[in-house]
Amino acid sequence: MTVNNNGTVTKTPVTSTAFTMAINNGAINFTTPVGNGTGTVDVNRNIVGTVSAPYQNQTVSVSLAGKITNVNAIRTAGNGSWSFSVNLGGGVTATGSGTWSATAPQTLSNFDSDDIGAYQGAVSVTQKGSTTTTPITPGTFAATISNGVVSASFPGSSGVTSPGGTIDVTGRINSTATFVEDGVTITVTANGPAWRGQDGINGNGIWTFKANLPGGIYVQGRGTWTLESVLDIDGVYSGTGSGNVTLDDNGTITNTPVTDSSINIQIFGGVVYVFLNDVSGTGRGTADNNGNINGLASFIENQTSVTVIFAGAGVPTANGIVLNGTWNILPTNVGGGETISGSGTWMAA
Repeated sequence: MTVNNNGTVTKTPVTSTAFTMAINNGAINFTTPVGNGTGTVDVNRNIVGTVSAPYQNQTVSVSLAGKITNVNAIRTAGNGSWSFSVNLGGGVTATGSGTWSATAPQTLSNFDSDDIGAYQGAVSVTQKGSTTTTPITPGTFAATISNGVVSASFPGSSGVTSPGGTIDVTGRINSTATFVEDGVTITVTANGPAWRGQDGINGNGIWTFKANLPGGIYVQGRGTWTLESVLDIDGVYSGTGSGNVTLDDNGTITNTPVTDSSINIQIFGGVVYVFLNDVSGTGRGTADNNGNINGLASFIENQTSVTVIFAGAGVPTANGIVLNGTWNILPTNVGGGETISGSGTWMAA
């Protein structure tokens, strides 16, 4: 901190000082020994805020900026800078700047998610001293993690069922599954780490089992599993498109801006329905487990079908899922020597 008192400059270091910041639904509350404040964190994890602190009988607004970053499966961290500048009157000014950092412990609810998984491996059968090892057909499963409890389900054709498992605050998963072979119920144990990143929850690990079957047969199996969370963007959205449409009329080029063109989007079970309201166009596409959207729409111009390619992605925000993307009109001959094309962006919430 620097104080300029009518030309006399005094610099004072700001020693390391503890503070707290609570983040809830995009809003931040700062509590510090010198004063409290508020701020926000956006979907890209950028932080801005102010803290009001008394100084020399005045209230000084300290500006903060920074970013939240996931460090590992155990904690979330943020860091940034702070600064202020104030005229105290009587020829005295004060300025200050520095850095801040903060970490938060992981909580069980941070792993809450709907997930898809896959497994593979091999089974060894030993009978009368002879062992045969056979790869198993890779399979899939679905899982739900809720407040430390892991629930898993397998396709009925696999013959595998699961009573579930647990995940601890460090992201360690321990789970079991069972299947029946020659009248014997065999228990499979699975464990491994899971972690939280910007793309959601991911995990991987090992599964194993050992069992004795009738007739002196000994079986054992071992393999790997993976897990990733599903971004569910099902819902009804409204928004706008913008960009530019180009008309080539026998060599005469006309560019027409597109601004706030009304669109509606409906997504159900990975199927995307698009409505281009201003041109009475419709379309259809897909949404994958990571929220990525791709598809085609069309509208009629001069009795000719014009195709629009659209792509985008869904992003969770403090106010719900927001869709953003791009659109492109393929160059289309609409008769009379006229060709239209275009491109731009769209968003819906």
